[in-house]
Amino acid sequence: MNNQKPTLYNRGQSLVELLVAIGIFALLLSFLAFFIIDSYLTGRLAQEMTIANFLAEEGLEAAISIRDNSFLNLAAGSYGLAISENNWAFQGGEEDLNNLLNQGKRIIKIEDIDSRRKKVTSRVTWQLTDLRPESVNLITYLTD
Repeated sequence: MNNQKPTLYNRGQSLVELLVAIGIFALLLSFLAFFIIDSYLTGRLAQEMTIANFLAEEGLEAAISIRDNSFLNLAAGSYGLAISENNWAFQGGEEDLNNLLNQGKRIIKIEDIDSRRKKVTSRVTWQLTDLRPESVNLITYLTD
């Protein structure tokens, strides 16, 4: 058997191997953390995008309901929505959706195309993160 004492060179080599192993472990750990955070944000975005699409579609359906009551109620401008006497009604400049989306707002914009046609845009905006605003825009055209 070869019972040699560890030399200074062997001890230094073990230290280098340990530092390389720690570096590889730290690198793998940072990649894992990135993928976990990214998958969380992607899942949250998908959930909030679904809610925002529903709210934007609801805005278009509300505009159709308002048109069905009277085409004259579709005056050009930007509005929020409210329910008045079991009917949709335009109210204010925007609708607060903070209870559903972070800093969420819905704006229904009515534009005149001609005397018998209107362009209706339903826009829902919110903050996914402090530096990442999101929005959904749906457009339809309504006639008298």
